Amino acid sequence: MEVNQIMVEAVTIDKDQRLPYALELLDKKNTDRLVVVSDGEVIGILTYADIADRLGVSKVVAVSIGRLHVSSAMSDTVISVSTNDDVIEVAQLMVDRGMSGCPVLDDQGKLVGIITKRELTRLMDKFTEITVDSLMTTKGLLVVNPVERLVKARLEMLNGGFSGLPVVDGRRVLGLLTERMVAEAMAKFSSEVPDKHRSNQIRQLRVVEAMQQQPPLVPLGTSIAEAASVMMDAGLNALPVVGEGNELIGIISTTDFTRFVANKFKIPENGE
Repeated sequence: MEVNQIMVEAVTIDKDQRLPYALELLDKKNTDRLVVVSDGEVIGILTYADIADRLGVSKVVAVSIGRLHVSSAMSDTVISVSTNDDVIEVAQLMVDRGMSGCPVLDDQGKLVGIITKRELTRLMDKFTEITVDSLMTTKGLLVVNPVERLVKARLEMLNGGFSGLPVVDGRRVLGLLTERMVAEAMAKFSSEVPDKHRSNQIRQLRVVEAMQQQPPLVPLGTSIAEAASVMMDAGLNALPVVGEGNELIGIISTTDFTRFVANKFKIPENGE
């Protein structure tokens, strides 16, 4: 299967646009990344994680989001792929480089689309006999408490490379925190709190103010086809996998599905 068979239209934004407009565009287009351009050339990628990271920098906290440009938050390391590249190889590239999406260029170097972990996740629809138990992440699982400081949770998410964190009370799942939720909460804070109070008050932001309460949960034994469908319908990149009483067992994410594709649609062996 080639990239051109599953890629989607890329949403672009000029590097000189402001971050509030970027957030509006991300929401309006129902996407989690924008391709940043300058004079028609691709120069970067902007994601919710990039925005959250930028707004959380101590030197930037005192600056209103309305004064920040896309160029100040974007990632300028862009790894593109071609329309006829093999999807399995692109999935492996994402896994190896820790990327969640790549712009797609044609033979003339023109932007013609984008391929992300979302598109790879949609390929799960035929795998009704494989359950989440086979692919989910259980080791090194990172969780947060609703009263934990949001800036601390953001750092843990960034350092751990997680796109979604279960919010728990003990082992019981109460909610879900994603990069998008963090970015939107911090953007709201930046626009509403006066400059002189922002540096001190950002430490008072709690996970509960950003998280999604009662997110979709998938029980053990759920097929990856069903889990992927729930994930896409909810616009999420991760779902908690639970046992009795909503006890957290693991998390299934677009990253797990990407590894499955990279492994030629085979369940990884233990330790792989």
